[in-house]
Amino acid sequence: MTGVGADTAATGAAAWERRTAELAALRAGGRWPHGPSTALAVLGHGGLEAAHQRYLAFLLDPHGSHGLGSTLLAALLRRARRPDLAADTAALAEAGATVRAGGPLLVSSPRFTLLVELRIRAAEGRPAALGCSADPVLVHLTPSGRPGPSAAYHPVSLLQLSRDLAAALQTPARGGTHEERGRALARDYLNVLEDLLGMSPVNDAAARFWLTHGPEMAAARQAARELLAGLPDRTHAALADLAPRLGDGLEAAWIEYQAFDGPEVAVVLGRREWLAPGQPRCGFGLGQRRVEGGSDGECAPFVGFYCEDDRMRDAVSAHFGREQRGRHWARWAPLPLRPEPRMPVLEGLARRVAESVTMGWREDGEVMERLRAGGTAGS
Repeated sequence: MTGVGADTAATGAAAWERRTAELAALRAGGRWPHGPSTALAVLGHGGLEAAHQRYLAFLLDPHGSHGLGSTLLAALLRRARRPDLAADTAALAEAGATVRAGGPLLVSSPRFTLLVELRIRAAEGRPAALGCSADPVLVHLTPSGRPGPSAAYHPVSLLQLSRDLAAALQTPARGGTHEERGRALARDYLNVLEDLLGMSPVNDAAARFWLTHGPEMAAARQAARELLAGLPDRTHAALADLAPRLGDGLEAAWIEYQAFDGPEVAVVLGRREWLAPGQPRCGFGLGQRRVEGGSDGECAPFVGFYCEDDRMRDAVSAHFGREQRGRHWARWAPLPLRPEPRMPVLEGLARRVAESVTMGWREDGEVMERLRAGGTAGS
């Protein structure tokens, strides 16, 4: 073999050698072990809300074997904008957590009642059947801190909870075998949250290898699928943080819809009136297939301008000379998936979406407003 063919073969061989060396380094460094690494993952309950509720009830018990006292309960009350209750050590010490079948997690104390409505993957929370004190503290707990079923709920993200739990675990233990075992359970749940949020060092390393080098390793491919399933939640959190910095009257929205080849989710940013319920919605953001855990389907994330109004979608497509995607996206482009160096994969991808949204809003926000006025006027 000579000439171009030899050069191509040599290049391919060198690329394979680099991949093999990288994989060997990951394995040698203990960053590519096989199989689950948490109790919930072993049982296949990582996405089961009832299992998460039981862990939370354990962690929110001030007298639990974890030895963390009321630290995590106080942190959750602060997240719910009740610093007065968080500072009431006597009330915290009398609190008890109860898991109610099919309902929210209930934490009761003589001075307060806390209801935690947990949603792992579901689109919307359901209103809790209270049956408790007249003025409970309501928390809507989701991976990205999405709004609850009503304004009475305080949104809290599992990312915030994981940070509070990690901080609590830094406190010195008092000793004793029982507490050591309880602390181990608390650390295990922190690992569960890291897996769920795409923060697991094991999944992150495997996903980084797959997204960099392509479909050579099936294990890395599956890790990438599991990681990307959490991108909409991470993106929603990023866009919710971005909205007030881009301008007044902007907000982020989570929209689930049926595309031509299956269910998808749009996580978009736009003016509040663009996203009002009861009318066609539109905004800049992320689109992605909704793939159930363990499925062989690809998430295929992309960025663009989501638009439910037919006239406006046609107008946007014509104005920018861009191809539509089904009946929901006026323009779109695949999201580049190559990971950012020295940054967790999901954090880098969510930042990339936020940068795309920022550019779209600043360059084309006024154009979209004019096209929306023309489209909705004729609808």
